Amino acid sequence: MLTSIGLRAPGATESVDDRAALLHPIKAQRPYRIGVSLVHFVDDYWKGVAYGISDEASRSGVKVVRVLSAGGYGNVEQQLDQLDQLATLQVDAVILGAANYDGYDRQIANLTRRGIKVVAVGVPVNARTVSFGVTMNEEAIGKTMAAYMCKAEPSPPQVITIPGPSGSTWNKLRFDGVEAGAHACSGMTLVGNVFKGNTQIEDGEAQASDLLIKYPQAEFIYAAAANLGTGAAIAARRMNRNTRVVTATITSKSLDLMRSGNIAMVISEPGILIGRLALENTVRLLDHQPLDAMVDKNPVPYPQLLVPLYPITADQLNAYDVTKYDRPPPQWSPSASQQ
Repeated sequence: MLTSIGLRAPGATESVDDRAALLHPIKAQRPYRIGVSLVHFVDDYWKGVAYGISDEASRSGVKVVRVLSAGGYGNVEQQLDQLDQLATLQVDAVILGAANYDGYDRQIANLTRRGIKVVAVGVPVNARTVSFGVTMNEEAIGKTMAAYMCKAEPSPPQVITIPGPSGSTWNKLRFDGVEAGAHACSGMTLVGNVFKGNTQIEDGEAQASDLLIKYPQAEFIYAAAANLGTGAAIAARRMNRNTRVVTATITSKSLDLMRSGNIAMVISEPGILIGRLALENTVRLLDHQPLDAMVDKNPVPYPQLLVPLYPITADQLNAYDVTKYDRPPPQWSPSASQQ
């Protein structure tokens, strides 16, 4: 049951639609009650995760009783209170997108002692009693971005980095991948390299503005995720710089900035697909059925289902359906799915 899922190499040409083959819809043996607590709903990634969980739940015949937001990265205490709240609702399982890597082990152990399964979604969490996780290979995301930047210019570029907030492991692993890719690209230099702020557009814009003044010759900006990348691209355009952004997560704003040439490449982080896979495998777990193939306990203390990587550039946008994997319906809200 625990076997590795391959990742697409940078520059590979396989169809993005093969990700649909990962889905294996299931009907639950009982109408299980599922609680959900995610980091926030300020971007399409976490909204997409919530939508994927909720839509797949309706197909599987289980009930999503609450979809809660921690309000942002770092809000551990608020999210721990939410886990308590979900436990009082007599849920069978909690799907958790943790606001921080550390701080959850004791609370999750308490839930599992009460018979409540806990599934990690979207980001890793340092808790030994999590049943499994569904996410992406963060280091591979960083390496893929670095490989793209290395090949995009005749000479290896200077790259401004906006690694994202401190205290979160997903972006630390992602930046480890960027650094490893830069070391493998003779002459590539990374500047900036400071973990700070949050993941809002304003964070990306402010950091990019300062760093573009300090490093006016930079050819690229690495921004850890969507809103940071959007903010960085807005700053570069406002300052009339040709510095191009590489980032992850597709949003409406990032699509516009790709078409204008300010964002060169985005790694699709298919929140909808990740949410569907988390829900499907949660049902299998509760039904005592075999789970999908997973990587066994590395680098986190539980098995993980890793979704393949897909870099997207502007010339692919006309053929890429962002509503299938990346962006929930515009009229949908997490509160609409609660029962």
